[in-house]
Amino acid sequence: MMLCRTAVFCSLLGLAASCQLALTEKPAGGTAALATLDKPGVAPLLNTQWALHKLGGQPVGPTKQERFLYLSRNEGRAEGRAGCNQFGGPFTVLAEGELRLGPLGTTRKACPDLQAEGLFLQALNQTQRYRVRGDTLLLLAQEDSLGKEPLAELHALRKSSKKRR
Repeated sequence: MMLCRTAVFCSLLGLAASCQLALTEKPAGGTAALATLDKPGVAPLLNTQWALHKLGGQPVGPTKQERFLYLSRNEGRAEGRAGCNQFGGPFTVLAEGELRLGPLGTTRKACPDLQAEGLFLQALNQTQRYRVRGDTLLLLAQEDSLGKEPLAELHALRKSSKKRR
């Protein structure tokens, strides 16, 4: 049911083809991926609230509610806010630097900037790799993404054992 709602949300944004395909892919990894979460290089990624600062190299404007991503190690879930809509779903860390999000479901509020929300959700669903540098998280599309603009750039807000909204 949540995937159906997400497809409707994406189609309203005019992103039906790209968003729907990415949202229905299931991340691989299973229990082997869970063991990967204990590696030191992966730890900074988890249990941190990451605020969106750039999409495709362009700074994002301010919104009423902060757009963010939170990866809960204990729950094994990616959650956050794309603007006024919330999203959530599983995530998989296949190895250090490799990240798959989704399928992600979203709420369906009528928001003032649905296009920007759709672009953030699309970036999350296209993520294949990540890089953490200090308090900055870069979401990347593919392995050979050196020299290419990150899908999204997020900055750490706070680290905790519980997510905050």
